[in-house]
Amino acid sequence: MSNIMNKLQNGLDKLLGPFATFMGSNKYIKALTSGFLTTMPVTLGTAAIAILINLPIGPWTKLIQNIGLYQTGNDFISLTLSLIGIYLVGAIAYHYTKAENKNPIVGSVITLAVYIALMPLQYDKAGTASLLTSNMGSNGIFVGIICGLLVPTVYCSLMKKNLKLKLPSSVPPMVTESLEPTFVAMIIFTVVFFIKWILSLTSFNDAYQLITTIISKPIMNIGATPLALILVYSFENLCWFFGIHPATLQNCYTPVLAAVGVANTQAYLAGKPLPYLTFSVLMTAVYIGGNGNTLGICAASFFAKSEKYKAMRKLIIPANIFNINEPIIFGFPLMLNPIYFIPMVVTTAISGGVAWILASFLPINFNPTISLPWVTPGFISSFMCGGFWLFLIWLISFLLCFIIYLPFFMLDDARTYAEEQKNALE
Repeated sequence: MSNIMNKLQNGLDKLLGPFATFMGSNKYIKALTSGFLTTMPVTLGTAAIAILINLPIGPWTKLIQNIGLYQTGNDFISLTLSLIGIYLVGAIAYHYTKAENKNPIVGSVITLAVYIALMPLQYDKAGTASLLTSNMGSNGIFVGIICGLLVPTVYCSLMKKNLKLKLPSSVPPMVTESLEPTFVAMIIFTVVFFIKWILSLTSFNDAYQLITTIISKPIMNIGATPLALILVYSFENLCWFFGIHPATLQNCYTPVLAAVGVANTQAYLAGKPLPYLTFSVLMTAVYIGGNGNTLGICAASFFAKSEKYKAMRKLIIPANIFNINEPIIFGFPLMLNPIYFIPMVVTTAISGGVAWILASFLPINFNPTISLPWVTPGFISSFMCGGFWLFLIWLISFLLCFIIYLPFFMLDDARTYAEEQKNALE
């Protein structure tokens, strides 16, 4: 068994080692990751408002509707959660430009201007122009990512070529920093102008439709499916077993998760069916206590006979309830422990598959506007976002993980208990 594990570990090291190194050092990946993290205060900061206006209590709902609080709350969410693309593009550009040691504010502002300039204008009968908010939300996330990485790359490259507006030393530094990129900005906006014109002559009409058709839709059609979600998290579990932190892989999947969340939010606020309801429901079942659904083995530890695991559960359970499972991965340990290879890898597929079936017939009213911190316990977040039925799915998934882990833990605990008894007699 150990030889098999060694071969698997060596194989994964060869396959994922260079990839993990690349992901950790690549400046584009770093900017993308930092950009998404920067937008978290928007999603988490509005969580209280989303919860306030969506509490499933009849008298409360009637009250906030009568005083106009419900409509104001939905409008507020529409202008925050549904416009995540516009926050994201500025944040990505800021972090990339900063990493290149150029003025991050200027890089961010220019990129944001390009992002908006590429948007198609809509005209009503009176000739009044307007922008579609969908282009700043679900339709604009992938455009935002591309602009957020490409525009500051060009900006920093041109600035390094010293294409700066030369000003006398008597000019205040703040003014100099603002005016130095004038020539670079003129070049960037001129190029973007002609790109916008050329696209208007094609069947795509604009950059948003082009990127949606060629990039966004294919990625979402593949990556935003329940099967893809299960496979991604199962693979992350496999890597986590061999000590490769799943955050490295999660960074690649974050744009899909963000697009799903925004698309569901926009549909919910418009009173339409959620396009990714099943996908969102499965998120409840594939991450119970962290990657590997490790809250299941925490529950199994209550059946421990050995002193080691009786003491260990006091350390691992409090952290795991809040989805922090590094203590159990490295302390139990689960990592590179052959006994737990099977349950750690397969729990996501089983719990996700059962949740997939349950989601097909249970009347789940999922509210995507409620975005809670990732450390929120699953039994709380599931109830807050989906009421009783989503909580039931979480509970069933948790029990499945517990049942899967239990026999493997009992085997491990029995061996540990026998060793303790033997040591006590010596």
